[in-house]
Amino acid sequence: MTTLLWLRDDLRTLDHEALTAACEDVRDSGGAVVGLWIREEAEVDADGGRLGARPLGAAARWWNHRSLEALAPRLEALGVPLVFARGDAAAVVPAVAAGLGADVVRWSRRYAPRSRALDARIKSMLVDAGVAAHSHPGALLAEPWEVTTKVGGPYGVFTPFHRTLSEVEIAPELEVPEPVDPPGPAVRDALDRLHEEGLLLRLPALGLLDERPRWWEETVALHWEPGERAALDGLARMAQGVANYGATRDVPADADSTTGLSPRLRSGELSVRTAWHAVRRAAVDGQVSAEDARAWIRQLHWREFSWHLTFHHPDLHERPLRPQFAVFPYRQDEELAEAWRRGRTGIRLVDAGMRQLWESGWMHNRVRMVAASLFCKNLLQPWWEGEAWFWDTLVDADEANNPVSWQWVAGSGADASPYFRIFNPDTQAAKFDPEGRYVAQWLPEAVQPLSGYPPAPVVDLTVSRREALDAYEAMKEAVAGRA
Repeated sequence: MTTLLWLRDDLRTLDHEALTAACEDVRDSGGAVVGLWIREEAEVDADGGRLGARPLGAAARWWNHRSLEALAPRLEALGVPLVFARGDAAAVVPAVAAGLGADVVRWSRRYAPRSRALDARIKSMLVDAGVAAHSHPGALLAEPWEVTTKVGGPYGVFTPFHRTLSEVEIAPELEVPEPVDPPGPAVRDALDRLHEEGLLLRLPALGLLDERPRWWEETVALHWEPGERAALDGLARMAQGVANYGATRDVPADADSTTGLSPRLRSGELSVRTAWHAVRRAAVDGQVSAEDARAWIRQLHWREFSWHLTFHHPDLHERPLRPQFAVFPYRQDEELAEAWRRGRTGIRLVDAGMRQLWESGWMHNRVRMVAASLFCKNLLQPWWEGEAWFWDTLVDADEANNPVSWQWVAGSGADASPYFRIFNPDTQAAKFDPEGRYVAQWLPEAVQPLSGYPPAPVVDLTVSRREALDAYEAMKEAVAGRA
């Protein structure tokens, strides 16, 4: 028996149900498991719509390349070679399965509607070809159909969702599977043929590092080490970030106020179930307080809530969940948007955050909210353009949490912040960075005389707040006029 394991956002060996099942397929049969990762290039339908997963942003491409480099020898030690391809997964997966003579294809589930539709299409194609196909859980604490309201529908408000999910029993994590026999000559020969035919490629040929190579290697790489081993090392230090989390999580200058695990969860180097069990153990052992553990798990639940919303609503990165926001009178201004992207707005906390993002591929969550609020409210720029910038530059931007969080700030999403809640960056800085340590770290020219830092903000915060509220009233009037 030969099993093809199609890897996506699950670049790990610990607590990996699809990998464990694949190894069990062949353990006593003398067969083989082959891992496959595809740089997916989705098809486009007749109307120009995307079919399949959202294309990876530049930051995720860099991270995945380095994480795959680290994963390959870990899988090889389990007897599982890792191979690569590029193209439409609906063409690649069946072709690789056929070329290997695979009996089974396994993968971890995806939840965005277009990804689910693609996976269902591929499963149908495999079954029609006589190949068994199985999807497995692995990205969430609970499946979207397992956490529902009393009438059986999805939650649209976070707090009751959080309360219900808190009552769900989380299954224990799976150990790394025992090694299986490596592929024999027949499978190795088949892999060689697929490489000769150009269907399989070497990792560098996927082009994941083609864009901004100096940025990644000279700046972002100084802050991160992708890979499962580094993820597990970070997990071992997790108590340091969770301790006093409830009190310090909004302090951007506090290096210990977060765990740094978000890109690990995004790439699947670490399962959310493993993270959940780790923080619960830390609370039982007295390494962290029960209150801090609950505060951190609440953030895991927000991630979960985002994915459950995404399961039910396609294209949240470009379509407002609240339909009335489709007519919101944004004022697209490339000069303002570019000042925001480059940290040149003259508003210190936001500019420090945008510089942190550009240099490290990450930004503190409190500052993300403030920067997003400035962009789509004070500057009146379309929220989806800000979301796209975060998607391209954040190492932890995933297909659910990134757009759902942007829509929360913009007021157009589920359980959204009231539109009149417009974060004042100066007030936020005074509250969460009162000594200016965060600004001094990431925007040193702001505290240096004659540095050339913008002499004045691009907007007046008081005036622009009023304009944002006026725009909101104009949207409501436009919607009422259509009724």
